[in-house]
Amino acid sequence: MPKLTQALVEAMPVNGRDYFTFDTSLPGFAIRVTPIGTKLFVMQARVAGRKQRVTIGRYPDLTVVQARELALQALADMRRGADPATERKARIGAKTASEMTISQLADKWMADYVGPKLKPRTVFDYERLLAQHIKPALGHLSVAGIDRDDIVRLHVDMARIPRRANYVISTVRALINFGIDLGLRPPASNPARRIKMYRERARERFLSEIEIAKAADAIQQAERAGKIGPHGAAGLRLALFTGARSGEVTAIQWSHVDWERRLIRLPDSKTNEPRTIHLSEAALEVLKTVPRIGRFVIAGAKPDEPYKNLGRAWIDIRGNAGLADVRLHDLRHSYASLAAGRGVSLQMIGKLLGHKVAATTARYSHLARDAIAAVNDELGAAMQAAIAKGQPPTAKVVKLKRPRR
Repeated sequence: MPKLTQALVEAMPVNGRDYFTFDTSLPGFAIRVTPIGTKLFVMQARVAGRKQRVTIGRYPDLTVVQARELALQALADMRRGADPATERKARIGAKTASEMTISQLADKWMADYVGPKLKPRTVFDYERLLAQHIKPALGHLSVAGIDRDDIVRLHVDMARIPRRANYVISTVRALINFGIDLGLRPPASNPARRIKMYRERARERFLSEIEIAKAADAIQQAERAGKIGPHGAAGLRLALFTGARSGEVTAIQWSHVDWERRLIRLPDSKTNEPRTIHLSEAALEVLKTVPRIGRFVIAGAKPDEPYKNLGRAWIDIRGNAGLADVRLHDLRHSYASLAAGRGVSLQMIGKLLGHKVAATTARYSHLARDAIAAVNDELGAAMQAAIAKGQPPTAKVVKLKRPRR
């Protein structure tokens, strides 16, 4: 048996059968030539009385020297009872992780997972988080080297914006889980796990009927002044008149509009299901008057693209209405509160808003209770009036004068 060299392996012929040539310097190390000419480095050994063989790699992807080093590692793995293939994958992953930075992992995550599999709005949010917070603070660290202290430090630095800080931690956790799935870190080694989140103050901002009128007036004034275009104005009006999410409003295409049934049928939504948006007369009027440019009702600056950021359009005008604390999403809450205040059931409100889970609509339950109480008071007053109307009039006692004699 000769010592395996680069020249020897290169010159090995193909003879139509499977054969092995073993190395003299490392017992068990061999080159296997298949009937079709594929050359594979292998390592075999007898462990606990049983012969084991593992494929190291393909020639010429590996040189003889590289394959011999990997064969020694495989032999050590077999002798201690480990699976050489698994151990080698872990070693490759560890080496890659020590060289790959969080910034590089983030780019791969966006390209391989987030971009192809998640909704455009989610992709946009992740891109912004990575660019504004995660890459500047953690991007230079290696995937293998990042630890809990690094992530906690970023969380603490963002304490002034607790909701955003918590979202960043959730994103880092998802990013590193992606790295674990790639074998770049051991299972259950995510340093972003179990970091205590900041307490987030629940927002509950509902516009009064007077404020709703102010919002509508501010949209009209901004459109007249040229601060927002006709499509931005139409998008804000649809959000106000339908309670639809901003992403749903900008996703509406003319082909989704059913004029006869007075509704919009979106093929997809935040809940990953089709979404029906019902149209009032006011909403229909918006659709009839908005200029038609391309496929999208709320058209963007470029042909056949939707409006990019309806939230920015709202921010640009809300101050003029004295509603600086009102987010665009609060228009959706206000639509629901208006319905609850008029005695509409929570189940019906959930259908109007496109909620998949009934618990999501429960936030409006106290408003529904107020409406029920008001109706109850009206019924009580009506009942009292009916009772009073049905009773005989009370007798009036008149004292008669005694006649004179």
